[in-house]
Amino acid sequence: MTATPAVRRTRRALVVMVGTPRTGDRSARALTESLGELGVEATYVGHHESAASIAAKVAEERADAVELCMCGSAGVPLLRDLLRQLLEIGRRDVSIVVHRVD
Repeated sequence: MTATPAVRRTRRALVVMVGTPRTGDRSARALTESLGELGVEATYVGHHESAASIAAKVAEERADAVELCMCGSAGVPLLRDLLRQLLEIGRRDVSIVVHRVD
Protein backbone atom coordinates (compact mmCIF):
# COMPACT_ATOMS: atom_id res chain seq x y z
CA MET A 1 0.00 0.00 0.00
CA THR A 2 1.38 3.40 -0.95
CA ALA A 3 0.71 6.54 0.98
CA THR A 4 -1.31 9.22 -0.71
CA PRO A 5 0.50 12.55 -0.67
CA ALA A 6 -1.26 15.27 1.28
CA VAL A 7 -2.96 17.81 -0.92
CA ARG A 8 -2.73 21.33 0.40
CA ARG A 9 -5.63 23.60 -0.23
CA THR A 10 -4.89 27.09 -1.48
CA ARG A 11 -5.08 29.60 1.36
CA ARG A 12 -8.07 31.89 1.24
CA ALA A 13 -7.94 35.45 2.51
CA LEU A 14 -10.60 38.11 2.72
CA VAL A 15 -9.49 41.71 2.37
CA VAL A 16 -11.87 44.07 4.17
CA MET A 17 -11.86 47.87 4.24
CA VAL A 18 -12.92 49.30 7.60
CA GLY A 19 -13.56 53.01 7.94
CA THR A 20 -13.43 55.66 5.24
CA PRO A 21 -10.01 56.22 3.73
CA ARG A 22 -9.08 59.54 2.17
CA THR A 23 -7.66 57.80 -0.87
CA GLY A 24 -10.51 55.38 -1.57
CA ASP A 25 -9.93 51.65 -1.47
CA ARG A 26 -6.82 51.53 -3.66
CA SER A 27 -4.72 50.12 -0.80
CA ALA A 28 -7.09 47.24 -0.20
CA ARG A 29 -7.34 46.44 -3.89
CA ALA A 30 -3.54 46.53 -4.25
CA LEU A 31 -3.19 44.19 -1.26
CA THR A 32 -5.70 41.79 -2.82
CA GLU A 33 -3.76 41.77 -6.07
CA SER A 34 -0.43 41.22 -4.29
CA LEU A 35 -1.78 38.30 -2.28
CA GLY A 36 -3.13 36.76 -5.48
CA GLU A 37 0.30 37.03 -7.10
CA LEU A 38 1.71 35.11 -4.13
CA GLY A 39 -0.72 32.25 -4.67
CA VAL A 40 -3.28 33.20 -2.04
CA GLU A 41 -6.90 33.08 -3.12
CA ALA A 42 -7.68 36.66 -2.04
CA THR A 43 -11.09 38.27 -2.29
CA TYR A 44 -11.77 41.95 -1.73
CA VAL A 45 -15.17 42.13 -0.06
CA GLY A 46 -15.48 45.89 0.20
CA HIS A 47 -16.37 48.03 3.20
CA HIS A 48 -17.71 46.43 6.36
CA GLU A 49 -18.33 48.26 9.59
CA SER A 50 -19.45 45.42 11.87
CA ALA A 51 -17.63 42.40 13.21
CA ALA A 52 -20.74 40.28 12.67
CA SER A 53 -20.79 41.00 8.94
CA ILE A 54 -17.07 40.23 8.60
CA ALA A 55 -17.41 36.96 10.55
CA ALA A 56 -20.39 35.95 8.42
CA LYS A 57 -18.35 36.56 5.27
CA VAL A 58 -15.47 34.49 6.71
CA ALA A 59 -17.86 31.60 7.29
CA GLU A 60 -19.45 31.96 3.85
CA GLU A 61 -16.11 32.05 2.01
CA ARG A 62 -14.38 29.49 4.29
CA ALA A 63 -11.50 31.94 4.65
CA ASP A 64 -8.24 31.17 6.46
CA ALA A 65 -7.35 34.82 7.06
CA VAL A 66 -8.87 38.27 7.28
CA GLU A 67 -6.76 41.19 6.10
CA LEU A 68 -8.28 44.31 7.68
CA CYS A 69 -7.36 47.60 6.02
CA MET A 70 -8.28 50.05 8.78
CA CYS A 71 -8.75 53.78 8.66
CA GLY A 72 -9.22 55.89 11.73
CA SER A 73 -9.11 54.85 15.37
CA ALA A 74 -12.13 52.55 15.74
CA GLY A 75 -10.01 49.46 15.18
CA VAL A 76 -9.54 48.07 18.69
CA PRO A 77 -13.24 47.64 19.57
CA LEU A 78 -13.88 46.13 16.13
CA LEU A 79 -11.00 43.67 16.58
CA ARG A 80 -12.32 42.57 19.98
CA ASP A 81 -15.77 42.04 18.54
CA LEU A 82 -14.40 40.20 15.51
CA LEU A 83 -12.42 37.82 17.74
CA ARG A 84 -15.59 37.12 19.76
CA GLN A 85 -17.66 36.58 16.63
CA LEU A 86 -15.10 34.18 15.13
CA LEU A 87 -14.97 32.19 18.38
CA GLU A 88 -18.77 31.98 18.44
CA ILE A 89 -18.90 30.47 14.95
CA GLY A 90 -16.08 28.03 15.72
CA ARG A 91 -13.42 29.70 13.56
CA ARG A 92 -10.64 30.11 16.10
CA ASP A 93 -8.17 29.14 13.35
CA VAL A 94 -8.65 32.31 11.29
CA SER A 95 -5.64 34.62 11.16
CA ILE A 96 -6.29 38.35 11.44
CA VAL A 97 -3.81 40.80 9.93
CA VAL A 98 -4.28 44.54 10.42
CA HIS A 99 -3.07 47.07 7.86
CA ARG A 100 -3.32 50.74 8.72
CA VAL A 101 -4.20 52.88 5.73
CA ASP A 102 -4.88 56.60 5.60
